Amino acid sequence: MKQKIEELLKQARVDYKLIPLPEDLPPDVPSHMKFYGDTMQHALATMIYKTEKGFVAVSRRGDTKVSSRKLREALEVNRLSLATEENMAELGLTPGIVPPLGLAIPHYMDKGLLEVDYFYDGTGHKLFGLKMGTADLLKVSGATVGNFTVYEEQYAKQRILSGIRSSGRLHIGNYLGAVKGMLALQSDPAYETYYMVADLHALTTPYDKAKFAQETRSVIKDYLAAGLDPGKSVIFVQSQVPEHLELAYCFSTVTTLAKMTHLPTYKEKVKQFPDHVTMALVNYPVLMAADILAYKAGLVPVGVDQEPHLEAAREIARRMNADFGTGFPEPRRFATKGEYVPSLSGEGKMSKSVEGSYILLTDGLDEIRTKLAKAPTDERVDKLFKLVELFKPERLEYYVAAQKRGDIRYSELKEELAQAIHEELRPMQEKRGKLTDEYVGRVIKEGAEKARKVAAETVREVKKKMGLLQ
Repeated sequence: MKQKIEELLKQARVDYKLIPLPEDLPPDVPSHMKFYGDTMQHALATMIYKTEKGFVAVSRRGDTKVSSRKLREALEVNRLSLATEENMAELGLTPGIVPPLGLAIPHYMDKGLLEVDYFYDGTGHKLFGLKMGTADLLKVSGATVGNFTVYEEQYAKQRILSGIRSSGRLHIGNYLGAVKGMLALQSDPAYETYYMVADLHALTTPYDKAKFAQETRSVIKDYLAAGLDPGKSVIFVQSQVPEHLELAYCFSTVTTLAKMTHLPTYKEKVKQFPDHVTMALVNYPVLMAADILAYKAGLVPVGVDQEPHLEAAREIARRMNADFGTGFPEPRRFATKGEYVPSLSGEGKMSKSVEGSYILLTDGLDEIRTKLAKAPTDERVDKLFKLVELFKPERLEYYVAAQKRGDIRYSELKEELAQAIHEELRPMQEKRGKLTDEYVGRVIKEGAEKARKVAAETVREVKKKMGLLQ
């Protein structure tokens, strides 16, 4: 079949690319698209159906599913079912790798495919994939175009976007509250994961421009050291994908100033930085919505403090869908066990903006000991117990009981906790020390390219639906 397809494409004189695939690549479409570094909307799936009139092939986008009703009406048939393995063998086809060309049965193409410029599909050979232009496929295949599908929301819900501000190196609160959630999702073939460093968001509060670029690279290093893998996730810097800003402006046209200024996170920043209340700060949730919806992400692994921003993103998605028919998912939070890590001061959560409140992922054992030594053991000691629960859970009951008896030794607790935190961080620190600037730069460049592919497509779609000149 692969040879037959190559002959057809050469005869038609169209551009195409055959892509060698690893032998251990899982056969499912999400795994293939992760390998290609692209999204489900650029996957093409060709399905074989049996009707009372015979067999037909139907090609669709990966983020859609065939509507039985629509297909029956288009084919003017009463009975419709997916071909069995025996049927496929009869047709000389292999289940799971049906190619979009060279088929000896009537071929239909859903019109949704025409909304993307290119696609990836199989060749009939499990070790080779095919990439080509959609218009060329229509030309070569001679398929009949029709409306046979509905949007498959599950694929949007299975796309992940998360990010951390680039204002300094990451601390254990970032690791437990966000990065662990990222790690839990990136290896699952059901998810497409996009992880950014939110440097544009960091501009909304005072920062040191002389150190800013290096701090951004440092967060990327922390990502990689913690286990985020550019082969499994798209890892990028927010400012290198300008489509986020373009989409944010479109979203701002359906967002009121009153809504943004009433968010609790906005009010907190105004109190914290009264001399730095800017339009960028007001628009922070709008840009966050653009960050998420540029990739039509349905899950966002962030801490509970970001829930007001996610609700704003959901409202923006609903408004865009109602006014312009954009079809955005409504993103929800993916919670992790350590979503709230208390400050070492005993006040609020651990934060990069509050000196003395955090333990960095790069801190050594002595630095951890020094910082924990300052943690209060008064009525705020429950914050210290929370850290024990997160890093040494098997000892929590012992220390709580000792406190109730009045014979607790806080020096013992803090030393044990310091050792546990250090053991968790040590592998990351060792890996971080081996990362070269050249490698980190390559990860940043390639991540931006992959992210822009997806974000640019979303922006084009939104601008078209909003009536802007194409």
